[in-house]
Amino acid sequence: MRRHDPNNNNGGAPGHSRRDFLRGSGLAAASAVLTGGATAAVEEAGAVQEVGPKVVSSAVEITLKVNGQEHKATVEPRTTLLDTLRNRLDVTGPKRVCDRASCGACTTIVDGAPVYSCTTLAITCQGKTIETLESFDVGEKGVPHAFHQNDALMCGYCTPGFVTACKAMLDKNPNPTLEEVRKGLDGNICRCGTYIGVLQAALNAAKAMKGA
Repeated sequence: MRRHDPNNNNGGAPGHSRRDFLRGSGLAAASAVLTGGATAAVEEAGAVQEVGPKVVSSAVEITLKVNGQEHKATVEPRTTLLDTLRNRLDVTGPKRVCDRASCGACTTIVDGAPVYSCTTLAITCQGKTIETLESFDVGEKGVPHAFHQNDALMCGYCTPGFVTACKAMLDKNPNPTLEEVRKGLDGNICRCGTYIGVLQAALNAAKAMKGA
């Protein structure tokens, strides 16, 4: 005698009820959807990996163009531009003072823009033009001379950063107003309070660079 299957609502063979059929169809459909989604996700992840940033986890050799010359150095990816300049390339113009992008003593010009080298990764500066005060004109038309003539320094720790920021500002705006000078140098601080001399040095440097 055939055993009655409570799940067989159509009187069919045991184990092949409509409920089983629907359950099996649902699982198959879900598997197809999940498989398709998973495949798409894997393909998308692969595409992102191909076009995304390259992950570097060990010391690498980089080439930096500093003051017109190319220099090679082996650094870890986390090494800052400031550490690379001072400790690897013996370029000591930028100073380490706050080491947290607050004071501007480490200011360096990268592709024409002043940056805090203490928080800029050296590895990101490859292929860019890096300028430090070692390359600046120290003659009568140079920014360093204007700082000297206007007593725009005291202890000297902030001076390299101010000189560098001033040079970057004047390269973009050779005829600044006093307010524009204030704005252009507001990323640097002087603990000795020589701001009056610094501002006047910037204005005088602008005149000297134009030959006035």
